[in-house]
Amino acid sequence: MIPAFNSAKLLTRCLEALEKQSAKKSEFEVTVADDGSTDETLKMLSQFKVRTELNLQWTTIPNSGPGNARNAGVIMSSGLWIGFIDADVIPHPDWVENALKLIQQKPDAGAFEGRTEVTQRNRATPFTHQTENTDGGRYPTCNFIVRRSLAHFHPAYLIPFREDTDLAFSILASGYAIIFAPELIVEHPPLSSSYSRPLILARRYYYDGLLARRFPSRYQLELDAHQIFGLKIPHLKRKLYAIFALSQIVFLGALLFGFSGSGLFLSMSTYFAGLVMTAGASLRYANLRDLSLKDWLVFVYQLHVLPWVMGYSLFRGWRDFRGEREFSV
Repeated sequence: MIPAFNSAKLLTRCLEALEKQSAKKSEFEVTVADDGSTDETLKMLSQFKVRTELNLQWTTIPNSGPGNARNAGVIMSSGLWIGFIDADVIPHPDWVENALKLIQQKPDAGAFEGRTEVTQRNRATPFTHQTENTDGGRYPTCNFIVRRSLAHFHPAYLIPFREDTDLAFSILASGYAIIFAPELIVEHPPLSSSYSRPLILARRYYYDGLLARRFPSRYQLELDAHQIFGLKIPHLKRKLYAIFALSQIVFLGALLFGFSGSGLFLSMSTYFAGLVMTAGASLRYANLRDLSLKDWLVFVYQLHVLPWVMGYSLFRGWRDFRGEREFSV
């Protein structure tokens, strides 16, 4: 099941990869849920249908986010298990075959999360977006197999953010296991570079307010957890941004109140430490040698703005979703 929004070229690449699957085409169906695209997605699907042997079908909904598109696709699908991938991924040739084996071997599972690899890293910059899941526990629905009875996305997520985590938390809260399956591989090349992308991504944290209301404990303890020196730290990116914002305040305060000597040195050290940590997290995929002077200037400027955009979005989400009820089975 593939949600698609204005991604005709990427969707074509994904469908072509599904054509090359080692599994027999009679063993799976392909459902595309068009999320109100205004490009040539529907025309492409009609043309692709004529020349393919895939069992291909599609539906269209008004633009309301990939979660709602997936819900529409699930209704149209006939299988007892739903394999979710995104239009911008490239599934390995044995993806469907391995998915079928997993379902047969572990029929009591609630879902399987696959290995999502960032490829074509030479295209990565601070202004691209890439999704990676190599150790499990991140639950991106660009590579996710779900029991049909559990495959329902909360309709309030209107953009591609946190709707997949919400789904995973609902599966876990219902008493089912989500099993990491490293043999279930998709490639996820970086999305095209755009100076506006970091700001767009920072604004998405608005939906943290919804996720936190529905799953307060899991939100606090499990979300966006990374291993650092053997310690599992949830909300690592948010914490780095908060530290950097605090360092900006300290440094600005030192300048305004005329600190000198050790006080100014300490505030400057705190500021640069925050800058380096935040930059390091943002540059881990980027090919630094290909960044122009303009790229560096825009990147450094945006680093100072992003914590405040994220913070404002978090505050709005907490306020707007304050009436949301906690999830219950």
